Amino acid sequence: MTPRLRRLTAAALAVLLATAALAAAGCGDDEGDDEATGAGGGAAVTIADKGFAESFIVAQAYAQALDGQGFDADVTSLASTEIADRAVRDGEIDAYPEYVGTAWQTVLGLDAAAAPATREAQFQQVAERYTGRGLTALPPAPFNNGNAVACTQEAVDANDITTLSDLGRASSKLVYSANAEHLTRADGLPLLKREYGIDFKDVKTVDISLRYKPIEDGQADCVYAFGTDPKLGQLDLVLIEDDKGTYSAGLSYQTFPVVSSAFLEGLSAEQRTAFEDTLGRVNAALTQEAIIPLISRVEFDQEDPEVIAGEFLSEAGITEG
Repeated sequence: MTPRLRRLTAAALAVLLATAALAAAGCGDDEGDDEATGAGGGAAVTIADKGFAESFIVAQAYAQALDGQGFDADVTSLASTEIADRAVRDGEIDAYPEYVGTAWQTVLGLDAAAAPATREAQFQQVAERYTGRGLTALPPAPFNNGNAVACTQEAVDANDITTLSDLGRASSKLVYSANAEHLTRADGLPLLKREYGIDFKDVKTVDISLRYKPIEDGQADCVYAFGTDPKLGQLDLVLIEDDKGTYSAGLSYQTFPVVSSAFLEGLSAEQRTAFEDTLGRVNAALTQEAIIPLISRVEFDQEDPEVIAGEFLSEAGITEG
């Protein structure tokens, strides 16, 4: 079963359930049923992505791996961190992939300067605070997707830009491309304005998955970039040095599963172990080297994230091909 939204009608589902019940009663083999469904026992789980290629892939990988363990996983797409965080706390979804630095600054509203020096300590503090919000933070994947700004080679050369402070001095002549959430969140454009004096002539506000299109169309000079963006190697762009170290602030941007604690508590011990172990196996395979080619296939080749995630899981030995 794939994590696409199920299209069975209520009547068809009722017939299917009735048929399954009659078959089970006829054979009287409960152990066989358990083996068929796996450790997940058919438990339903809804996983959200945040509307961009990397998040599509990770959410699909989580869902398909859980399906392989007998869970009944669906994927839904949400538009922002704020929406996803509210949805998981309200029980509208059960889990979604988040980033440690985003959780630290945007969700918890903590000062980046107060963050511990190590990635491990940062995640541990996030996990402890999430517990008090009715959420469980499972261990993160190895890859790190930090915030960055990239500008075209032409803009860099014309304005002698090397650092973000240089960009601040030149920004009034330049156009920026970014998604709407970046324009208001604590670790986004407000930070760039406050700390580096960056105030662009204009901002092209686009969907997060389309941030590079204004660059490609010649309508923007700089773009909000992620450390795992394959576009950085495809376009004539230069990553701008964070000379103050304030933009990234030493924060980790490893992805980790945010899970409703109420959802986990509703599982049996066997189901919970299977759920956590399965997501742990997926995360362990999501290295920097693994994730970038997958994102490239979605963004450049327009391949289906669901198909890509399935192939990734098979090649990693997490699911059968």
